[in-house]
Amino acid sequence: MRVLILNSDSPTNRGDRAILSGLIEVVRMCWPEAQISALSQFAKRDRRWFGIPFLAQSPLSVSPFDYLRLLRRVRQADIVLWGGGEFLKDYTNRLGLVYWALKMTGLRLANRQIYGAFQGIGPTDASSSRRMVAFTVNRTSGFITRDVESADKLREWGTRIPVTASFDPAVMAPVAAWSDALSERVQEALGVDSAFIDGAVGVGMRRWFHYRRGGWLPYRLRGSKEEPADFRLYREQIVKLVDRICEDPAARILFVPMHMAVSEGDDSFAREIVARMRNPERARVLDSDVFSPAELSAIIGRCRYMIATRLHSAILAACARVPAIALYYVPKARLFYEQLNLTELSLPIEVMLDVQGTDEVWRRIERVQADRDAIVATIDRQMRDMTERIVADARRAWPNTSA
Repeated sequence: MRVLILNSDSPTNRGDRAILSGLIEVVRMCWPEAQISALSQFAKRDRRWFGIPFLAQSPLSVSPFDYLRLLRRVRQADIVLWGGGEFLKDYTNRLGLVYWALKMTGLRLANRQIYGAFQGIGPTDASSSRRMVAFTVNRTSGFITRDVESADKLREWGTRIPVTASFDPAVMAPVAAWSDALSERVQEALGVDSAFIDGAVGVGMRRWFHYRRGGWLPYRLRGSKEEPADFRLYREQIVKLVDRICEDPAARILFVPMHMAVSEGDDSFAREIVARMRNPERARVLDSDVFSPAELSAIIGRCRYMIATRLHSAILAACARVPAIALYYVPKARLFYEQLNLTELSLPIEVMLDVQGTDEVWRRIERVQADRDAIVATIDRQMRDMTERIVADARRAWPNTSA
């Protein structure tokens, strides 16, 4: 069985790497003898990290030569799994929908055994965008979403192929064992003794206001360099929150950037926060991109708890059985916390635009610290249930899977 995964932006996005890592685990459970491959412009590195071969090109390439190479690989595969992440949406830009509609139409001609694999369907406002989403999904032979709301959207918008609601496969991402060698690499990356991260507070933040909703082009391509007032307030509130955490003389902050591409800049944003802290020596930014997804989960596993605007920093924390407080800017994090049965630990990110917003987050921090064991037990129970159901959903939705 030759399985090709059309993955998302895993070469540069730590969250998408977690999705790919979990999806590989699902495939191995469904087809133990499968020959799995995926796409990455860092093929050698990712083969070492994921243990599978990679076609050496970006998953999001627009090169016609790359597309021809991909078509050849698609024809050779027994099944193509398109997924993980959130490909289909128009709240960042609408050109992406055109890209996927054209790409999937051609791939469908090369191989009819294409299946959507655990995708989220993001905020999509325009009726034309919704029709295009349905058109693109209908190029597949079946589609698994990572939540019920995404499945309901597809059915409502005119999808004709079978749709299954499931969970994010990142919950199955392996966690590496802590070792002396990993400890030494963390020490080298952070410039402090690796014990710094033991019991630290993990922070997985994004800029949030780096784009505007809607439009045909991504915000980063529109030439605007203006720093919105809301963004400045958001940044000030995060500084206020981490300073409050550091009123405890033993507290330390570990920033975990999830997307370090220049257009996203989680790492540079983290450094902006550190530069504004009252005690910047109490914080470190894990911006050295030399850790595999499993190693990153192990590092997060040393933290006491996480504060996350990036969904997959919260999911990696859950994989390591570390509680996280989520500040969500689109529904996907809210939906994940509903699946975890911990909705009280999630808040809309707009709370950070209220002068009292840090108090709301602080109340969740107090809850996490007071009830940590019970919260971890809930995470463990729900993550195990999601894992079982993901595999069962895949076996039902994909052809010729092992029982």
